[in-house]
Amino acid sequence: MAREILDAIKAAGVVGAGGAGFPTHVKADAQVDTVIANGSECEPMLYSDQSLMEQHPREILGGLQLLMETTGASRGVIALKEKYAAQVKRFQELCAEDDSLSVKTLGNFYPSGDEQSMVYEATGRIVPEGGIPLNVGVVVDNVETLYNIFHATMGEPVTHRTVTVTGSVKDPGVYRFPIGTPVWRAVEIAGGATVEEPAVIDGGPMMGAVSFDLNGAVRKTTSGLIVLPNDHHHVQRRTMPTNMEMIRSISMCCQCRECTDLCPRYQLGHDLEPHKVMRAIITRSQDPSYQITQAHICCLCGICETIACPLDLSPRNVFAQVRTQLREQGIPNPHHRAPDKVRVSYDYTKIPKDRVLARCGLTEYHSHPPYRGESPAINRVEIALQQHIGAPAAPVVAVNKKVAVGDVIARPPEGKLGALIHASINGVVTQVSNKRIVIEG
Repeated sequence: MAREILDAIKAAGVVGAGGAGFPTHVKADAQVDTVIANGSECEPMLYSDQSLMEQHPREILGGLQLLMETTGASRGVIALKEKYAAQVKRFQELCAEDDSLSVKTLGNFYPSGDEQSMVYEATGRIVPEGGIPLNVGVVVDNVETLYNIFHATMGEPVTHRTVTVTGSVKDPGVYRFPIGTPVWRAVEIAGGATVEEPAVIDGGPMMGAVSFDLNGAVRKTTSGLIVLPNDHHHVQRRTMPTNMEMIRSISMCCQCRECTDLCPRYQLGHDLEPHKVMRAIITRSQDPSYQITQAHICCLCGICETIACPLDLSPRNVFAQVRTQLREQGIPNPHHRAPDKVRVSYDYTKIPKDRVLARCGLTEYHSHPPYRGESPAINRVEIALQQHIGAPAAPVVAVNKKVAVGDVIARPPEGKLGALIHASINGVVTQVSNKRIVIEG
């Protein structure tokens, strides 16, 4: 039975919906004792997971039980915010039917949805430096991923994504869009932008990708589309050129260590001290080497940039650049220590979500957009071939090919990590490249 579930997950093209898109059939083939359903949605302004949990709790729970079966897990945990009172109550009712299932409520802090923080909150185990939950016998999957697993076993591939469209739009809402829906069309469905020349964040404001146009498209990993004025401070801050970031850091960092004290990885007990990495960068010192290589274990959550630094510097962006340089130089991550306890200040350094919103300058957009269900008809989709970790999928269709929803249109190269990609609307293939496939209804 487990092999049949794994085959169904692979055939459906399921990838991690809450992160970088790791192919789920690979993760589901591990052996662990605990599976955690991540329903925390820790980034401000996102309500996609909350809406999905409200609308489809049984399917999410079913996906969790299927993942428990493939991994041999004896325990399944639904982890979600305590403030999601209705969803908490419903999952508690459903979990009461099975002794192997339980609900773990979390505070409304950032980054509670980070899988390493969640593993500690739900199990008390600490993931090693540079490690993954599997290292401590745990698999974590986003609730939308579990929803997709449930439907995969019913022969339904991943063709749609739950997306929060909010910010500078007339009618914010949570929609189910076909994969490949153009961003401009999604914004149009939400009433259109209320600012000229808007920027858009694909994901949450802290870790999402910022673009200065609406020419992108919804991916399997798109949790939100946040529309903002292109001159908004948060947009400008997130897109500062890396060379300027480095110059500012070298000239301004005062070594106050606020970035370290609020770093969630440091608080978990990891030897990541951002102020010391900044010191090594400022002094151009490779000795001791363990300081500069700490950039390898930064989770890029952005707390240092948005909350901690009194000088508006971004260790996060600097570390991303340093990490690229270390890889180019062939310097691997030497940090693999397994802490046995968190820092004594762990419970006192959780950042309230509302504070994150305020520090991003986004409080004026704070509202709970309603769930609006399936989007109006989408007549054109632009489906990216690289929307998961691993190798891009290769097209298996040609221009003028008629396709139906669910047809396979691209496959990962033989023997490579990747995921199948399916048509998300009925129509005709009008463009094929090594980057995307366009289908018009």
